Amino acid sequence: MKLGKLLVVAGAWLALGSLWARAETGFCLADGDHVAALWVAPGESPAVHMAARDLVRDITEVTGHAPALVVTGAPPAGAIWIATATNPDAQVALTAGGITPSTLAGQWEQYAIKPGAGLLVAGSDERGTMFGIYEVSTRYFSIDPIANWTGLPAAKRTRVVVSDGGVTPTAPAFHFRGWFLNDEDLITGWHLSPERRRLVHYYFHRPIAPEVYEKVFETALRLHCNVIIPGSYIDLEAGCDRQIVAAAGRRGLFVSQHHTQPLGVSAFCFRNYWHDRGQQLEFSYTKNPRQMEEVWAHYAGLWAKYPNVIWQLGLRGAGDRAFWAADPNAPKTDSERGALVSRAIARQWDMVCKATGATPPATATLWAEGSGLHAKGHLKFPEGVAVVFADEGATQEMQTDFRDIAREPGRRYGVYYHAAFWGAGPRLVQGVPLDRIARNYAAIAGKGDTYFSILNVGSIREVILQAEAVAELTWNSGGFAPDAFLRRWCAREFGEAAADEAVRAYQSFFAAYVPMSKPGALLLDGIPRFTGKALLDTALDRDTYPAYGGRTELYKTLDRYQPLTGASARNFRAVADQSQAVLARIAPERRPFFTDNLLVQAETMAGVCLWLEELCQGTRAFTTLEVGEAAAHARSAAAALGHVLEYRRRAEWGPWANWYRGDWRMNLPALHADTTRLADRWAEWADLEKK
Repeated sequence: MKLGKLLVVAGAWLALGSLWARAETGFCLADGDHVAALWVAPGESPAVHMAARDLVRDITEVTGHAPALVVTGAPPAGAIWIATATNPDAQVALTAGGITPSTLAGQWEQYAIKPGAGLLVAGSDERGTMFGIYEVSTRYFSIDPIANWTGLPAAKRTRVVVSDGGVTPTAPAFHFRGWFLNDEDLITGWHLSPERRRLVHYYFHRPIAPEVYEKVFETALRLHCNVIIPGSYIDLEAGCDRQIVAAAGRRGLFVSQHHTQPLGVSAFCFRNYWHDRGQQLEFSYTKNPRQMEEVWAHYAGLWAKYPNVIWQLGLRGAGDRAFWAADPNAPKTDSERGALVSRAIARQWDMVCKATGATPPATATLWAEGSGLHAKGHLKFPEGVAVVFADEGATQEMQTDFRDIAREPGRRYGVYYHAAFWGAGPRLVQGVPLDRIARNYAAIAGKGDTYFSILNVGSIREVILQAEAVAELTWNSGGFAPDAFLRRWCAREFGEAAADEAVRAYQSFFAAYVPMSKPGALLLDGIPRFTGKALLDTALDRDTYPAYGGRTELYKTLDRYQPLTGASARNFRAVADQSQAVLARIAPERRPFFTDNLLVQAETMAGVCLWLEELCQGTRAFTTLEVGEAAAHARSAAAALGHVLEYRRRAEWGPWANWYRGDWRMNLPALHADTTRLADRWAEWADLEKK
C-alpha cells in the first residue's frame, strides 16, 4: 500500500477510535426504517459469516428491514463490528473498538460485546465470535434461541437500543459441550431424505435431511454448544453422511462419533467393507482382529480428512451391546475383557495419531458394560485420551465408576448424559426433571470432569427444555438454579402473565411420574411400551399363549404394572386437565408450543399408561376365562392409544406436519393396530362361547 493511502486509512481508524471513546453507552441498533449495518472483518472464517447471515435474518424478522452486510474495507461508524482476535485482518478493528487483541487471543471460545460508536462483537476464536453474534440476537433483538423448535415467529420491534454495558469476556465452564442425535427416528421421518444408507436397519436406513440438521446445528450454536454427534450409525463411505459431517464442520462445530462406533466404525461399516471385497466376516475383534484393525485404519483415514473431529475410542459389539454378548470367542472374565478393550483403545489411538499426524481430542465413553469394567479397575487408557463417564440411561443418575474411581493426574474427564433414552425412556416425552440434571452436573463439575459433555437429545423437539438447560449450565461458570431457569424459560416462551401458572404446570408434569422400585427410576414412557408389547406379542401367538397364561411370571408382570400404570394414568390425566386451564391464560400465538411441549406429552403419558393398565386387566380376565371382560378391556386399551394418536396431531401443525410419521421405534400406530386385533380376537372368542 502506498504511503499516502496508508496514512488516509490510518487516519480513518484513529478517528473511529476517538469517536468510540467519546460515544455514550447507549447505541441504536434499529429505529424505524434505520437498522445498523453488519461489518464482518476481512479474513473471518466461513462459519463466522454463516452466523452473521443468521443475525441479518434475525434483524430482518424483528424490524422488517434487512441490514447491510459489509465484508470489505474499514468498519462504518454506527455498525455492528464482528472481529476475531486470531484474524490478522481484525486486529486494528479490535483496538479501535477498545479491546486489546492480546486479552482475547489464546483464550477458548471467549467473546466480548462492547457498545460505543458501534457495537463491537469480538471473539477469541471463530466460535467465540459466533457465540457473541448469537448473543446479540438473543440479548438485544429478543430472538428465541430455540425458535427452530417452537415454530413461533419473533416479536416485531421498531426500535432496538443497547442500553447496557455489553458483555465482558466470558469463558465456558465445560471445554466441549454438545448434543448426540441418537435413535433419531422422529426428525428422520419428519422430512424424508431421498438418500439411503447401506445398512439393514429399519430405523436408520434414512439419514437426517439437510434442512433438518441445519436447524439442529444452528440451534446448538445459538445455545453456545460446540460439539455434535450428528446421528446414529454415521458412515463416511456414504455420501449423505459425508454431507452431514461436512455441514457441521462448515458451521464451526466439532464432530464426534457414536459410542458404538470407535473411529466411526459400526458393525454395518465393518460388514459392508468386507462385503465390497467379496467376504462375509463376523463382526468380532476376538475372531477377526486383523480384519477389524484394517477397517479401523481405513475409517481413520476417512475421518482425518475433516477438521475438528473428537475421536471416539472403544470396543463394543453390534446393536449397542457388550462385545462378548454375541461372540462365543470373547474372553469370559472381566479382567480379560477389560484387557482386550484396553488393547483395542491403544491400537485405535495409534491409528488416529498416525492418520492425523497429531494428537487430536479423543474420548473413551464408558457406557453400559464399560462403566462396570472401569469401576473394577480393568480399563487402561493411553495418555491424551479423555475418559467420559455415563449416567445410567434408565435413571439418569451417574454410575459407580463416576462416584468411586480416583481421577488420574493430568487425565481429562467428561460426561455422557441422557435427556432422551431408547429403552425405559423418556422417548416421546420429556422425563428428566431439571433438579436431577442440576444435581448431577453439580457433582460432575465438583469432581472437575468438565472437559467434555455430550447430551443425548434423541430427536430433540420433545426434550428442548432439557437441552437448553444443559447448554446453559455447561456454559456458565456460576451456579445453575433449576427453578429460576424454568421461570425465565416459561416467561420467554409463554409470556410473563402466564409464566407462574406455566411453571406450576411443568412442576406438576414432572411430579406426576410414578417412582419405580429402583432408586431414581421413574415410570417413563418406554416401560409401558415394552411391557405392553410383550403382553401383546404373547397374547397374539396362538401357540404359546394358552400355556403361557398359567405362568407365574405373567402374574408378577400384571401385579407389578397394573397399579403403577393406573396411578400414572390418573396423575397425567390431572396434569393434562390442569394444563388445559393454563392454556387459556397464554396468548393465542404462544399456545401451540405449550400444547406441543406439555399438553401433548401429558396426554401421551396418560394414554400409554391407561393402555397398559387396561391391557393388564384384559390379560388377567382372559387367564380366568372371562373372555368377554377381556375383550372389553382390550377395547378400552385400544381406545386409549387411539386417543393419543389423535391428540398428538395437534403437535403436527404448520412447520411440524408429519412430525410423528417417523415414530418407528415406539411405534404407537403398530401397538394400536395389534391391540385392536387382540380385542377383535377376544370378542370373537366371547361370541363363540355364547353360542
